[in-house]
Amino acid sequence: MFLSHLIFILSAIGFILFAIRSNRQESFEKYLTFFSFLYFTATGTFLYLSYYSGTTSKFLDLYGVLNESITLLVPVVIVGLFGKKLSFSKTILVFLGVILTGILFTVTHFLIANLDGNDLIFYPSNTRLYYNVFLQLGYNVVLFVLFLSLLKRINFNETSELFDGVYKRVFSVLFIVYYIQDSLFFVGMLFSAKGETLSKGLYYFMLISNLLMAILLIALAVYTNWLFVLNKIKMSWQKISEEERNIEPKVFSFDIKNGLKDVKSWNDFKQVYADEFKEIIVEVEKLDFLSKTEKLYAALQPFDLSHKDIATLLSVSLRTVGTNFYRLRLKLKDNNFSSDFPYNLS
Repeated sequence: MFLSHLIFILSAIGFILFAIRSNRQESFEKYLTFFSFLYFTATGTFLYLSYYSGTTSKFLDLYGVLNESITLLVPVVIVGLFGKKLSFSKTILVFLGVILTGILFTVTHFLIANLDGNDLIFYPSNTRLYYNVFLQLGYNVVLFVLFLSLLKRINFNETSELFDGVYKRVFSVLFIVYYIQDSLFFVGMLFSAKGETLSKGLYYFMLISNLLMAILLIALAVYTNWLFVLNKIKMSWQKISEEERNIEPKVFSFDIKNGLKDVKSWNDFKQVYADEFKEIIVEVEKLDFLSKTEKLYAALQPFDLSHKDIATLLSVSLRTVGTNFYRLRLKLKDNNFSSDFPYNLS
């Protein structure tokens, strides 16, 4: 009971984190928000039926099937839209397509079940339960294979910088776990239809899987929209700490805004400022564990520039700036370097 309530609370937090900043999201991220909503309502429905209601109404039964059909389809849409910018009208059309597909599949389940009275689709009283379960398992497998195929085609090195190694792992594990645990649920239902009790091992595996998914959803929400905010908080804490210790951080306050219009990469920075900021270039070049993008951000960090300034100058989003500085500090820390210029072993 505790785990079920915890999963519901965490899924609610994940959905709220996505929803609050939904106006800043790219096309594929809006469907991440939609997925978080579907998952949140599914955990809420499960919690209600398990602990607060002894019976399932026809409405909740149909909603459960509809929710399942749509939620399974959304990850495929997300990877299909990754890196693509859709207009508002096209985003709505895709959304309507997903909803209509879910409704069509739900109607198909309903027609197959051929229910009498208050019978439910995925319930032992349904005499055609096997047909419904096998149809659902086939739907799961097809969409899972399609998801993996589209995921494999994404060239993460040439697309949005947000999709770095950590984000990719969180994103992939979340949906792979979802497809697997959902399929196992219906396998368990086949055993239940034979009168066999669902094993405790499978039951707890599904609970742990859902807990993991809820945590991964929160992590994904943070990576998608909140890293910039967290970095601002972290930087303010660092400034307070430096003031308390009477340490003057080394800051280059030269106005480089005009020159930076010609700087879009680390190589550009080295060419434009080879003489003027030789000290920075020498220090940053020592950090051979950084990528060229990370070296550019390491070189920009000593300047008195806000994230908004850098986003404008480099023609990238605020979220990209926040993500790159987060990644930079993480790599510096992992390699025992200071996150303040000059970068020295700490």
